[in-house]
Amino acid sequence: MSSATKGFAPRSLLRLVLVAFTVVLLPLILLVIQNGRSLERVILLAQDGIESAVVDTRRASDMNDLALEMERAIRRYVVLENPELRDSYLRLLARYRLELEQLLMGIDGGVLGESLQHQLVYLVDLAQANNEQIRERVVIFNAFSSTTLALDKLTRGQIDERIQQEREHVIVMRQQLWVLSAALGGASLLLALLFTYLIIRPVRQLEQRILNLGAGVYPEQVPIRGPAELVALGDKLHWLHTRLCELEAQKLQFLRHLSHELKTPLASLREGADLLIEQVTGPLNTDQQEVCELLVHNSFRLQELIEQLLDYNRIQQVQVHEEPVAVAPLLEQSLDAHRLTIDNKSLQVSVDLINVCPFADSHRLKLVLDNLVSNAVNYADVAGVLDINATLSGQDYILTVANTGQPIPEQDRDRIFEPFVQGTQVRKGVLKGSGIGLSIAREAAENMGGQLVLNTNVTDLVCFELRLPHDNNTGIKDE
Repeated sequence: MSSATKGFAPRSLLRLVLVAFTVVLLPLILLVIQNGRSLERVILLAQDGIESAVVDTRRASDMNDLALEMERAIRRYVVLENPELRDSYLRLLARYRLELEQLLMGIDGGVLGESLQHQLVYLVDLAQANNEQIRERVVIFNAFSSTTLALDKLTRGQIDERIQQEREHVIVMRQQLWVLSAALGGASLLLALLFTYLIIRPVRQLEQRILNLGAGVYPEQVPIRGPAELVALGDKLHWLHTRLCELEAQKLQFLRHLSHELKTPLASLREGADLLIEQVTGPLNTDQQEVCELLVHNSFRLQELIEQLLDYNRIQQVQVHEEPVAVAPLLEQSLDAHRLTIDNKSLQVSVDLINVCPFADSHRLKLVLDNLVSNAVNYADVAGVLDINATLSGQDYILTVANTGQPIPEQDRDRIFEPFVQGTQVRKGVLKGSGIGLSIAREAAENMGGQLVLNTNVTDLVCFELRLPHDNNTGIKDE
């Protein structure tokens, strides 16, 4: 494991996920706490403001009432000369003075407050005067009541200003909360993206290596950085790729040895069969002649099977060269190679091609045609039909190879293109097939940018459909 990977913390995927959740939630928790504190402070400020506004307003209103009662009490005292009315007046005056002092502690009375305090001195002296003096000086209550009303108005104005300030303060706090929420929310989002990247990056690297593994591309040598579990999985994928490369090399070596080991005795077998059929060793009767012909035919068939086995491996290694390819000559070669079987089974061959050249690789297209024709010839009914035609559909060149015969069972349709897999149908020939012909054909078609499918829409024939591009898909690509 690399030093960069060893230095990564946390090492465990579970620990990384837990740390991610904790760190991402931390700003959100702080935001909730801060919002709670701010809301509590706003509530306290509003509560204090409302209480002080109510109290100050009530005091200013009470002072107006006290001023009127004081004037009424002193006037009644002048008329009735009842000492209790004088005492009531002094009690009202004391209450007024107390209310004024408390009110001036909550508001800025300014000149009005000072004026009322001076007037209270005169009002106290008024209680010590005689009736005649009181009658002369009672007009002071006009100015006193006016000043009290002015103080009430001033109090209400200052309360309105205080409420407006509290409202502006709440607006400022709300803006601060929005800014704080955006900052902490953005921090949580960034942290979430960071930890998502830390988790997704090694997963994407593993995904890319798995895709490269499936495509046969050599994986990157850069080590995976991330939690220990994903790093270990990356190491296992690298080991798996190495092991697959070793197996691929062993397969290639096995096929090369198989080719050599099979072709050498096969050449001797064919040479001996040719000598016998040419009657070099002596004349042959009719039965012996048929046996020799059977030996020669099946030796050719055995050579074809060996070449198919080699083609299955070589089709994955050879470069694809796409160019306009004439189909008719290649199809004629494939039909000629199976002419003996076609004649023996009395097949009616129908070929209808259009004068259009698809873009393909000539070698791979020849393999496709050989395998499709071979499959159709060997599975066709005796005295049946072999129908080959080509059409255009949009940007596709469509070649169909169809034959009469037993329909392919539905359970075999998805597997007939797999290598070394044969369906439940009985092959109508001397030798059993290898099961890789259709697999070679489909892989060759896909390498050329086309596709090979079983056309199940045709009910009376077994039909295989080859689609190839025919417009501007020329060029060379590596597999």
